[in-house]
Amino acid sequence: MSIHKIDSNLVNRVIRQERSAQFQLFELTKGMLFSICYRVLGNEDEANDVLQDAYVEIFQNIRKLEHPEALTAWMKTITIRKAILQNKKRIHFEKIEENESETTEDFDAWFDAELLDQAIESLPNGARAVFLLVSVEGYSHQESAQLLGISESTSKSQLHYAKTLLKKRITKLLQA
Repeated sequence: MSIHKIDSNLVNRVIRQERSAQFQLFELTKGMLFSICYRVLGNEDEANDVLQDAYVEIFQNIRKLEHPEALTAWMKTITIRKAILQNKKRIHFEKIEENESETTEDFDAWFDAELLDQAIESLPNGARAVFLLVSVEGYSHQESAQLLGISESTSKSQLHYAKTLLKKRITKLLQA
C-alpha cells in the first residue's frame, strides 16, 4: 500500500475511529510526517512531540475531511503548520543585502543527501523554512507566505537567499 494512494477502505475505517486502522495509517505515514517535523525543527525530541500533536489533530478531525483522496496532503499540511507554530519563536528572516543575494557561479557538483541535509540544517531558520516549504514540499510562495505570516516577496527573496547559501555551503563542504 503506497503512502500516496492509501486504500479508501482504510480511510473509512479511520473515520469510524477503529484503533487498528488508526495504527495502520500511523505506521504508513509516520516516516513521512516525522521527516517534515524534523526538517522544520531540526530537533528530534521536538519533532516527535509535534508529530504526536499532529496525529491527535488528524484523528480528531478526519471526519471533516471532504476529499479522502487528499488525505496525505491534508496530513502534511497539519504537520507543517504544527511544526512552524512550534518553531515560530525561532524563525526570523534576515535582511538580505543586494550583494549577498546575487550569484554568478554555475553550480554543477555531485553530492549526497547527507551533505545536502547538513547544508539545509545550517541555513538561517527563516530561509530554511521557506526553502523546505517551497522547494521540498511544493508549496507556492503565496501558500508559504501565508503559513509563515510573511509577504510573498519575502518568501521569494528568502528562497533565493537560501539557494545562494546552499550553493556556497555545499561548495565549502565539498572542498573540506
